[in-house]
Amino acid sequence: MRTGAGRERLRGWLRRRRERSTAAAVEDAIPGGIAQATVLVSDAIHRGKGPRDTPSPVPRTRVGGDGVHGGRLHRLKMPSYRPAVLFFSTAATAQLNVRFENRRKERSSRMYRLSGDGAPFTARIPLPGAIKTVDFRVFAIGARAAWTATAVPLREIPRFHHECNGTGSDVVHYRGGPGPGVLHYAGPSQIQLEALDDHLAYRLTVTEGRAGERTFQWPGRGYYQVRSAGAWSLTAL
Repeated sequence: MRTGAGRERLRGWLRRRRERSTAAAVEDAIPGGIAQATVLVSDAIHRGKGPRDTPSPVPRTRVGGDGVHGGRLHRLKMPSYRPAVLFFSTAATAQLNVRFENRRKERSSRMYRLSGDGAPFTARIPLPGAIKTVDFRVFAIGARAAWTATAVPLREIPRFHHECNGTGSDVVHYRGGPGPGVLHYAGPSQIQLEALDDHLAYRLTVTEGRAGERTFQWPGRGYYQVRSAGAWSLTAL
């Protein structure tokens, strides 16, 4: 009969043996040798085919990184109030992709593009649901980009009745009523304007498209998510 310490040593030995077997199998199949095998093993781990990476055991109310080690899982502790928004900021020019790992169907997509359009930026992303922690990964597009993220209350969301301007992804609070509106986008790529409910969960896509000007109908007063990588403006007519 094994003791508790004996069982732990056995589990550790089995885990290390599985990891060595995975690396060896990939290396044997790759002409490039161990360097390329290491990359493929890392990819397999992120796809759930190997030992999983784990976030810090103690969730933090403020996290940060440089976006280079995109495989790292960050765990943010949610504040006592709900809902909230995830506030991202950079001190230098950056292009980041943020992918949420919480498998809830309250978002139109788990991936968010963040960009300062050639300048440092701040961005807000909705945090819907009564969750205690939120897990996400950050991928830098291009150069290293230092960033910080923290949860902030709804009062930090920009409010407007007639016009609002911004760059990149953001959450805004439209205070007007139903009626026509205009979205102007300078590019690049596409932009989406999404209506959220009072809990910041996705409701519907109001309008989307590429650079230029387009008219749409405001569903009414409430929270809206702008998803873009460039400069934009929203107007109520």
